Amino acid sequence: MNIRQLRIFKEVAQTENMTTASKKLYLSQSAVSQTVHELEEELSSQLFDRQGRAIKLNTVGQIFLRRALSFLEEYEELEAFADGIKNLPLKIGSTITIANQRLPEIITAYQPENGQAEIIIDTAEKILLALTNHEIDLALVEGAVNHQAFDAIAFDSYEMSIIVSKNHPYGKRKSLSIKEFLEQPLLLRDKSSAIRQTLDSWLLLHQEQAQPFLTSINSQAILESVRSNLGITVLPKLLLEKCSRKEDFHTLAFKEGTLKNTMQLVTNKGQQRTPRIQNFYTAVTTKND
Repeated sequence: MNIRQLRIFKEVAQTENMTTASKKLYLSQSAVSQTVHELEEELSSQLFDRQGRAIKLNTVGQIFLRRALSFLEEYEELEAFADGIKNLPLKIGSTITIANQRLPEIITAYQPENGQAEIIIDTAEKILLALTNHEIDLALVEGAVNHQAFDAIAFDSYEMSIIVSKNHPYGKRKSLSIKEFLEQPLLLRDKSSAIRQTLDSWLLLHQEQAQPFLTSINSQAILESVRSNLGITVLPKLLLEKCSRKEDFHTLAFKEGTLKNTMQLVTNKGQQRTPRIQNFYTAVTTKND
């Protein structure tokens, strides 16, 4: 027994006429008749009383029709729900840095064939929490990822630099030691950001800890404070590339080494790659090729 058989039976039962039913179903009369016959054989019971070419739904047929109508109604509702799922927008979470630097290009590559997307922009911590709670389908984050909870693929990276005002005493230096850096008023991203977490982890490896003068979730606000010579910061160098007054700043390296953050596309561990998610993977990785 299958959906096709039930749909044909429903039409025949409601019209009680093979010819009329076949026209409504755009099928040959012989195909409709054969389907009804196969269904009756499977049920081991006649569903219609036949007198010549005339047919009439019998008592068994009436009982079966009620059950078939109920089942078909639920099945059609399920089909409509499944179609709705196919048309749902892909829900994407992104950290602020990736949203500013890479997301517009990625979405442009993804959308032409794949419809709409809903985007949430927040800190790495909040984006990964939303992913864990299945509030989003995938995440674009930087920094460390718990590989026991998530599947991640790296698609890009960026270098982080010390940034000072061009008028700062360090405005002509090429590098600073960690000690020199920590002696300055520090204007840093909030602790939940990937940028700050990378800096804190790197300092911890050198048995040091930052005590910021100012923290903010907004990198541009930090840059404005640096421009005013209120202190120094560590931010991605690429932030200055799109800054309207980048000539007001000077970048330095740490003498002890280079800080880098990896951009990663993250999904929950073992999550199935639906066609939309796979297409998004393609848009991300192709852009990096």
